[in-house]
Amino acid sequence: MAQAYWSSAFISSADETWAVVRRFNGLPDWHPAIRASEIVGGGDGLTPGAVRVLTGADDSVYRERLVALDDAGRELSYEIVEAPLPVRNYRSTLHVQPVADTGGAFLSWHATFDPAEGTTAQEATAVLEAAYAPALAGLHTIIA
Repeated sequence: MAQAYWSSAFISSADETWAVVRRFNGLPDWHPAIRASEIVGGGDGLTPGAVRVLTGADDSVYRERLVALDDAGRELSYEIVEAPLPVRNYRSTLHVQPVADTGGAFLSWHATFDPAEGTTAQEATAVLEAAYAPALAGLHTIIA
C-alpha cells in the first residue's frame, strides 16, 4: 500500500480551521480544482456513508464516500468510489490539530492507496500531492 501526505500550518485556530474542513460538501469553497460538490446519497454530508459527487474545474467527476467525521478529534476520513486518478483502494484523512505556541492550527492530509495498473507508487503519490498542495493553499485564502 502506498501513501501520500501534505500538511500546512494556519494562523486561524484549530476550531476555526476545522469548521471549514469538516464540511464534506464544502470542498469547492477552498479547492481551486473543484468547481462543484453535491451530496447524492447516504445522508446530509455530515454522517458516515454520505456520498458526494465532485465536479472538477476541467469537468472531471469524482465520487467519494464519507467514512468518518470526528468533531472531538477534528478528523474527517473519506474514500474514493470512482475518480480519474491513478489509484485504487484510496482512503484519506484530514486532521486538524491545535498549535500550542501560536494558537494556530496544523492540518495534515494523509492517504493510503494502491497505484492503478501501469502506475508506480511514486507517480500516483506525485499526482495526489499535486492536488493537496493547491487545496491547502486555497484554504489559507478563506480563513485568517
